Amino acid sequence: MITQMNRLRVWIGVAPFLVLTACGGGEEVPVEQTGIINIAITDATIDEVTEVNVQFAGVTLKPQSGDEIEVLFDPPKDFDLLTLSGGMTAELLPDTRVPVGSYNWIRLAVNAEFDNIFDSYAMVPQGRFELRVPSGSQSGLKLVSGFTVTQNQSTNIVIDWDLRKALSDPVGQPGLQLRPALRVTNLAAYGTLNGTVAEALVNDGSCTNNLAMDTGNAVYVYAGVVDPPGDIGDRTNDPLTTATVSQSESGTYVYEVNFLSVGEYTAAFTCQADDDDPETDNDIEFPVSQAFSIEDGATIIVDF
Repeated sequence: MITQMNRLRVWIGVAPFLVLTACGGGEEVPVEQTGIINIAITDATIDEVTEVNVQFAGVTLKPQSGDEIEVLFDPPKDFDLLTLSGGMTAELLPDTRVPVGSYNWIRLAVNAEFDNIFDSYAMVPQGRFELRVPSGSQSGLKLVSGFTVTQNQSTNIVIDWDLRKALSDPVGQPGLQLRPALRVTNLAAYGTLNGTVAEALVNDGSCTNNLAMDTGNAVYVYAGVVDPPGDIGDRTNDPLTTATVSQSESGTYVYEVNFLSVGEYTAAFTCQADDDDPETDNDIEFPVSQAFSIEDGATIIVDF
């Protein structure tokens, strides 16, 4: 992890509430000039993968005015991202006092390299494979998403790591790669999207899904009004996030996207999701799409 002297450094072990001290012996930040930040992580399921364990070494926050705040985890924190679906979250940075004001970005440090140490790994039908997160162990994963911490109030943030966009098998490299396909939502204002998909759409002759395994069907969500929808990595219309479409106990095909910030979006269905390789440009068909708006605290239903 990058180290530099113009940052505040905190080691998190047991105590959830901290008063930050400047690296090098500076003065403490008075409690009355601080607020509380809580950062959680979440994810959605992905076909044919049973476990995606990521080890987090720390978090860095950058105030708009002031030094970086580096929070190191002792010991590091391990999370199986696949257990964090359906609106489930896990606390990455529990309630922690930081100086009030505007913040420019968050950076995550993860232990994920091809080094024969299975600190981060994935379980797939072929077995267990190491995960490499590009720059995760060196410079960290920088999330440029501003937020504000107010005095003695809580700021709650959720980071969604979209595995359908992130997990890939790079040619000629060992293990699997977990790309930084991260979405940040401030829980001050957010909503939920869900809906159903008609059986005729998942049975269309163009589909490359596997209905027996309940794989290959997905809803892609794009920021703004998008036409035409693009595949993962599309230079013009890259999806913001994706959701697996699965068959419920009643036989209905359903999907859900949690923690969407307030705003305008487009949702599109594909039954060729298994053909969408994050590393390459793929010709994925989206037979139906629909624009919608997310309002604070609302659940929006988009049926296909």
